[in-house]
Amino acid sequence: MSDAPSTPSFCRLGPDQRLTLAQVHHVAFNADSTVNFDPQAIDAMQRSHAALLAAIDAGTPIYGVTTGFGPFVAFPSDAAGGRQHGQGLLAHLLAGHGPATPAAVVRATLLIRARSLSRGYSGIHPDAARQLLELLRRRVHPMIPQVGSVGASGDLTPLAYIAQVLAGRGEVINEQGQLVAAAEALAHAGLEPVELDSRDALAIVNGTSFMSAYLALAATRAQRLLSLAERLTGWLYRLLGCATQALDPRLHDARGHDGQRATAQHMLEEALRTPGSSSSKTSGGGRMLQEVYSIRCAPQILGACREQWRYVCGVVGTEINGVNDNPLICPTSTGVDVLHGGNFQGQQIAFAADALSAALTQAGVLAERQIAVLADPRRTDGAPLLLAPNPGATSGLAGAQLTATALLADMRHAATPAAFSSIPTNGDNQDIVSMGAGAARRAFEQTDRLAAVLGVLAIFLSQLHALRDAGRCPGAGSPRPADPDFPAFSPLLDADRPLRDDIQRFADYMLKP
Repeated sequence: MSDAPSTPSFCRLGPDQRLTLAQVHHVAFNADSTVNFDPQAIDAMQRSHAALLAAIDAGTPIYGVTTGFGPFVAFPSDAAGGRQHGQGLLAHLLAGHGPATPAAVVRATLLIRARSLSRGYSGIHPDAARQLLELLRRRVHPMIPQVGSVGASGDLTPLAYIAQVLAGRGEVINEQGQLVAAAEALAHAGLEPVELDSRDALAIVNGTSFMSAYLALAATRAQRLLSLAERLTGWLYRLLGCATQALDPRLHDARGHDGQRATAQHMLEEALRTPGSSSSKTSGGGRMLQEVYSIRCAPQILGACREQWRYVCGVVGTEINGVNDNPLICPTSTGVDVLHGGNFQGQQIAFAADALSAALTQAGVLAERQIAVLADPRRTDGAPLLLAPNPGATSGLAGAQLTATALLADMRHAATPAAFSSIPTNGDNQDIVSMGAGAARRAFEQTDRLAAVLGVLAIFLSQLHALRDAGRCPGAGSPRPADPDFPAFSPLLDADRPLRDDIQRFADYMLKP
């Protein structure tokens, strides 16, 4: 887990202060996090807002202020950019569908949107931007349906659910998981609704913060999952007495991929952790000279996953620090430039999310194949089929393997690329879209599935260790990784029992914030 910056307890947003993925993760999962705007951010937003007002006074055409929205850009705004126009924007976008977005993702979205606005290019009134951070600080979490963004003109629909709460409308989900009217929640938190004109509303909704939040959290979860997959593979080496020649640094240096080198080193450290382990060139106990690929090629596979993860971190790290709404309000020494463009298009996030989904799925494929190795007496030097203590009388971990197989099938279905599945919409104004929000949401959901697959793998490893340690099958046990939080597993030594709670407990550990 050394690739990530240290976990912060305080986060300050300023024009020149970079927001890290570790900060996003910490704020998302810790409701007591402290987040403030740097004074320079307030100054930048004030200058941008003043420049916007000057441009309006000068009669400059400005999308969403002097015009309608989307394909209605050809029509003038009767409301001249006022509150009624802003309310109309939000009202027509409040058409989301599906279950509510998890609170952690909502919190990450609030933080990332505030970060973009802090750059001072959006023309938003600083009070509206401040309210985003107040929602974080007071734990007021807008209810956002998961479906509605196509990732083209930003995340219009999801972010509209945040904007309406700022204005005192809509609903929030309280800490008991109940829906509460936004006006009531704001009053309870000691907050007053903020009046949003059309530019304020558009600056909040016209960005990629929702998809970026999903992907940022998926990336930080993926970091832990890949690290744990490496450690579990090292434990597999120990338990089976596999030769560690396939983990030799010289072998991986010869190929040259950094991710592969790092992964092999992590596996080797775990494989050699207990007394009596060795880095022998050949295995003891009658094992073959070369192991099956799910063991021997694990550094190459998880190493490639690690490199995909690093690519994703680079993309989403850039996105959460960028300005991604439209138009941009740029004060100059002589006035103001209003730049109309497409920074809200989420193609980068869509590609990166698809890449992360693919990497997580392949990590799941590897774990499922390692489970199959542990279930096969031919591969475990005589441990019972499916690690059943009394084969026939008991079924061991047969049910757990079925669940891992089903989870992997779901992962494969969810890994279908979304980044080139454009469907023209919005009266053909958005004639090519990224589908980045859906891709990022699926990448986040893939972490839940992989955590459970790795949980089943950990249970299989725990069971083999327990059987050997109790003398119930050939070979010596080898204890679990040295982590005091690693879950204990009560082995199925004598009788079958339901494993659902065990799998969930291990999965929760894999995703521990």
